[in-house]
Amino acid sequence: IMRLTSLAPVVLAFCVGILLGSALQQKSQKSVESSNSGPKKGIVLEVADVPFRQTSHIDEQGRPIVKQQLFEPFLVPNFVGFSVATFKPGQVMMPPHEHNSLHEFFYVIEGVGVIQKDGVEHQVKAGTFLHMAPFEKHGIYVPKEAVEDMKMIVCGVTVREEK
Repeated sequence: IMRLTSLAPVVLAFCVGILLGSALQQKSQKSVESSNSGPKKGIVLEVADVPFRQTSHIDEQGRPIVKQQLFEPFLVPNFVGFSVATFKPGQVMMPPHEHNSLHEFFYVIEGVGVIQKDGVEHQVKAGTFLHMAPFEKHGIYVPKEAVEDMKMIVCGVTVREEK
């Protein structure tokens, strides 16, 4: 976990470029057999224009964590999409869970929260970047006392088939 300041947007764009590039390179190296090599045209979006949708993560009070899905999962092979997740004060995504084949990346853009990674709690705020490698247990919550939502950019890359 590291804190980034004025370089945050540049670092984030660089990381996303690396992820997309590696996913496309991996796909092109595998073979020409599959016709799904990703979209043929790029997109330009304003986050404010993207509707909120519920995630599969439901907190202890029955409230779903919501996200704005900017790029759908697996449009580019191995890339699990790009979204902005919103956690309300008091929302909890626990118990910690893990992924067998996913490198998951989070970048906090607003608010404060707590990320539990392999049993250790880390206070996070705008400017915090996190990487969860396969098999790292992680959970997220926003303290009830928080005065604003926590928003995070979430994306990831699969490295092998989920078991």
